[in-house]
Amino acid sequence: MLDTRLKPTDTDYWVQIEAGPFTIGMDELKNGKHEPWSPAHVVEVDAFSIARTPVSVGEFARFVSETSYVTTAEQAGHSWCWVGGDDITTPGQEHLWLKIDGASWKAPRGAGSDVSEKADHPVTHVSHTDALAYCAWSGTRLPTEAEFEKAARGTDGRIYPWGNTPPTPDSCNHSMLVGDTTPIGAYPDAYGPHGLADIAGNVWEWSASPWHTYPYLSSEPRVIKTKEGSFELGVIRGGSFFNDCTPRWVSPTTRCYALRDYSCFDLGFRVCRS
Repeated sequence: MLDTRLKPTDTDYWVQIEAGPFTIGMDELKNGKHEPWSPAHVVEVDAFSIARTPVSVGEFARFVSETSYVTTAEQAGHSWCWVGGDDITTPGQEHLWLKIDGASWKAPRGAGSDVSEKADHPVTHVSHTDALAYCAWSGTRLPTEAEFEKAARGTDGRIYPWGNTPPTPDSCNHSMLVGDTTPIGAYPDAYGPHGLADIAGNVWEWSASPWHTYPYLSSEPRVIKTKEGSFELGVIRGGSFFNDCTPRWVSPTTRCYALRDYSCFDLGFRVCRS
């Protein structure tokens, strides 16, 4: 089991990823149209270091203790949870996502829940804004989606961190097989070629990248406009313990968009540095 008490100031917290090209995405069509992670194409990635683990509840609590930071969810008084009942295996049940009063990083299921026994679990209910605040405090940054995928897959074109075989209940924490976060590093198969804990499953992870269709772009935010105002879309990666009950989504190639002020019960982050 990896030591989740490691901090960004610790040498062992980091894994170095060498510079060079790799193939991002996969060629995959649905109804004659490219999936969001298609087509595959080659991108150049500079050398960087990425954290071995997603940011834990314990580490995020240290950040909050030292800064008195108040998260987006805490300010709003609610965050999003999926409240599925008996049927937790059917994808696409978006109507079961609800804003839960009191839900936040320290109360993942709303008022009455807590993280007293979850210091070694990944933190959740953090927005992109919250992640950037932690990065500013810790002297780190979020990985781009190209950096995340290269670190998770390596350069041999594998579909999953462990290879090309579809995920099983032992591969990673996915598809509501557990129904909650698990301790960081509990699934050795999910370490991938570079030894990164939970790089697939457990929680989705924020990237630094704005949402665009492929080919890959690292900048220029995608903005949507509504009656309530203009909002930027970011990219999340890696799948989660929920991942819409779709095992394929724990592939590091899978990419989804989210409003950057969004938070929910299966979304966290890890950090990197140049």
